Amino acid sequence: MFHSASTDGARVRAFLKPRSIAIIGASADETKIGGRPIRYLRLAGYQGPIYPINPGREVVQGLKSYPTLQAVDAEVDLVVIAVPAQDVLAAVEACAAKGVNGAMVFSSGFAEVDEAGRALQARITEAARKGNVPLLGPNCAGTFNVREGLLATFTSGIIDKPPRIGSIGMVSQSGAFGIHMIVLAAERELGLSMCLTTGNQSDVDLSEALAYIVEDPETEVIVAIIEGVINPPRLLAAFEAARRKRKPVIVLKLGRSEAGARAAASHTASLAGSDEIFEAILRQNNVYRAHSIEELMDVAYACSLKRFPINDKVGLITVSGGVGILMADQAEAAGLQVAELPAESQRVIKELLPFAAARNPVDVTAQVITHPQLIGPMFEQLLTGGGFGSAVCFITHIARNKDLFGKLLPHFEEVARNHADRFLVLSALASPETRKHLEGMGYAVFEDPGRALKAISALVKFRHAFEAAPPETAPAVPSGALAVQHGHTYDEFQAKKMLLSAGIPCAAESLATSAQAAVVEAERIGFPLVMKIVSPDIQHKSEIGGVLLNVRSVQEVREGYATLMDRAETHAPGARIAGVLLAQQVQGGVETILGVMRDPVYGPMVMFGLGGVFVEVLKDVTFRRAPFGPSEARRMIREVKGYAMLQGVRGAPPADEDALVQALTRLSAYAAAQGDALESIDVNPFIVLPKGRGALAVDALIQSN
Repeated sequence: MFHSASTDGARVRAFLKPRSIAIIGASADETKIGGRPIRYLRLAGYQGPIYPINPGREVVQGLKSYPTLQAVDAEVDLVVIAVPAQDVLAAVEACAAKGVNGAMVFSSGFAEVDEAGRALQARITEAARKGNVPLLGPNCAGTFNVREGLLATFTSGIIDKPPRIGSIGMVSQSGAFGIHMIVLAAERELGLSMCLTTGNQSDVDLSEALAYIVEDPETEVIVAIIEGVINPPRLLAAFEAARRKRKPVIVLKLGRSEAGARAAASHTASLAGSDEIFEAILRQNNVYRAHSIEELMDVAYACSLKRFPINDKVGLITVSGGVGILMADQAEAAGLQVAELPAESQRVIKELLPFAAARNPVDVTAQVITHPQLIGPMFEQLLTGGGFGSAVCFITHIARNKDLFGKLLPHFEEVARNHADRFLVLSALASPETRKHLEGMGYAVFEDPGRALKAISALVKFRHAFEAAPPETAPAVPSGALAVQHGHTYDEFQAKKMLLSAGIPCAAESLATSAQAAVVEAERIGFPLVMKIVSPDIQHKSEIGGVLLNVRSVQEVREGYATLMDRAETHAPGARIAGVLLAQQVQGGVETILGVMRDPVYGPMVMFGLGGVFVEVLKDVTFRRAPFGPSEARRMIREVKGYAMLQGVRGAPPADEDALVQALTRLSAYAAAQGDALESIDVNPFIVLPKGRGALAVDALIQSN
């Protein structure tokens, strides 16, 4: 037997490096689903034995055919199943009886169709697991390993142009989409290592395939097309393994499902749709998210060149002033720095060409047509003077003029030779031959400079991720922290006691159950203060007038107590009233919002944003999967568009970012420790005081599951 231990990724081996292959449903007709795999395997030079299984033929495409899988008098590593849906169960049972290491099901008509299909899929999955046979599919489009000669697929897309050998690995849930990407890679002359489509993922899923491909030494760039996630821990472990191995992962997410959204009353849950959560997961795990097929291929192509810019500064050189302006706009939109060239470099460029624009972008104008020798020294000045980690040179259609471009080539070659550590792009309309020649010199070639700049931005992010220290651990939850109980309803006072027990600072406060007790507590806390009605049944107190601000005297406390009780009785009759909360009124600082929501796929997700209009209108928030350490919390804080508010604007002092980091990490640790008992936490506002003075939770809501 060939069986491998079923550790993460190990079960995928037979689908990508099979030592022998049988095809149940093999056809002598090379154009049929059961015939194409045999044709492709032979054309690609697959070296292992191929066993067609077809009881009606003795020979299939020149190979001995067998009536059943059991009739094969040798061990079979991988079985491809290409029979009607109703015959798949018997085929899988035959695989189990034979002891094969993988069964790949092309057949459709299962969970993707209707409930009857779902039931049949469950039966074949159960049979596979009972027989210890890893099952890929059903409804998958096959697997590829170009170096091994493995083209185990039925697609017609590779007939004219099969995949090229290269370093890009690919895994796709969607079979047709995955095949489209493989064909597109061939059209763009991008080399592939191995590719796998998972189909309905009844057993082997995308995360398991990804874990295997990450470990493949021939794969240096990984592309994943994802619809949904079955095994989040394994997926996240694969992402982290790729980062450690300095292998970029680029993901295209299909669908913006609402499966992760929660119709809960807290701000956190109402702002968190499943797509926002997935975006946060990718960002936290240093995975680049592409939003189109074009962007996916562009970034994969750029990564495959294995040169990551040393910084985020980009130099721009152009024969068109208008395109130079466009490139500058696009570079800044992509998060790149378009820094001005030093005065000395500008002086040298002006000496070479007095009417050139020399600041960055450098506009060499159409003079390079009559004076091609100018391009080299001007490009050199851009790179040596500016300290740019990357550069884009726009030369429009000049590369199609053989005579002129032939005069420019030696200068481009010298620049590439002198700056092998930079990521250099020629944005040009060029023939495939010219493109290949330029790539051989060390240039990436893009027709559209904007696409090049997006790709450079991705490369910069990958370099930062690869060079970053390993993620820090989250702080330990205090031993006396109060746990969230299933099915329990908490009022504000209880919620803040729980947060305080977890190490999250809260404003000084007390609960009073009478007007006289309220007076006593008010004098202890000090004026001014805030008074609030406290009830587990009234979550949004301000909507019924249940919050009084700027309470400044004993008399106002007495009157306020009566007012709040009256409003609660009027607007929420029958609500359980715990009393009136008297709290320190925090002066100054920056209002933020902290929160937690339980995502059905990824578990507790921590949210951060600035308060007021930033969260209510602009939805300027960011998420992270709990738990996490200080560096991730700091990265999270600096992602929000309103971050400048924390740095101090219009004379305001900088806020205590360290205290905010500490609160976020402690909240993440507390949320992760609650298991599935916690549904959501809403701390709004969480006021960050000036630097050195800390931060305080002013209002809080905890909902249990």
